[in-house]
Amino acid sequence: MPTSTSLRTLLERSEEMDLGWREVLAKAGAQYVPGAVRERLALDACALVLTHGQAIRLLLSSKLENPALALLRVQHEALLRAAWLAHAAADAEIAALAAPQTDEALKQANQLPLPGVLLRQIEASDAPDALKQGLREFRDIAWAGANSYTHAGLLPLGHVGTGHDERVLGQALQASNAHGYAACMISAKFLGNATVHPSINLVAITHADCMAWR
Repeated sequence: MPTSTSLRTLLERSEEMDLGWREVLAKAGAQYVPGAVRERLALDACALVLTHGQAIRLLLSSKLENPALALLRVQHEALLRAAWLAHAAADAEIAALAAPQTDEALKQANQLPLPGVLLRQIEASDAPDALKQGLREFRDIAWAGANSYTHAGLLPLGHVGTGHDERVLGQALQASNAHGYAACMISAKFLGNATVHPSINLVAITHADCMAWR
C-alpha cells in the first residue's frame, strides 16, 4: 500500500464507494430482463469502466503508478464507448460491435469512430448534459497527459524510478472514480428500476471527496 496516509484513505474510500455502486447494480441486475443489443453492449461497456477503475486502484495500491496513470485513458475510452452506444451509435455500428469475433468482424469494428469523433457525436445526441460536460472536461483537462502515459511519452519517462507527486495520483484516482460514477448512471438508464438512480447518487454524495478531482 502507499506510504501516504491521505492517498491510502482515498483509495480505501474509493473502494468502499465502488462496492456500494456494485451492490446497487447487482440488486437491479438480478431483475433485469435482457433487452436490445444496444443496451446490452452499453451495459457491458459500463462494466468495463468499473473493472478498469478497480485495476487503477490495485495498481496505485501496489505503487505501480505509471501503469495506473496509463490505464486512465483506457477507462476513459470505455466510458466514451458506453455513452456513445447508449445515445449516439447508428444501428450498423451497433451491429459491428455485436458481431461474432472473427478477423473480418474485428477489421470492421476497428473502422468505427475514434475518440474525438465519438465525443462529437455524443455532444450532438440526447445524452444528459452532465455526462457531456464530464466527458468534455476530461478531454480539455486531462487528455494530453493521458496520451503521454499511454504512449510512453514525456510524463511517464520523467517518472521512472522517481514516483509521482501525491496530488497527481489523487487527482487521477478522483478522475477514475468520476468515470465509474458516470458509467453507473448510464447503467441506471437501462436497468429499469426507479430506485437505481437515487441509490447510485446517494453512494456518490456520501463519498463526494472521492470525485472532486479538479
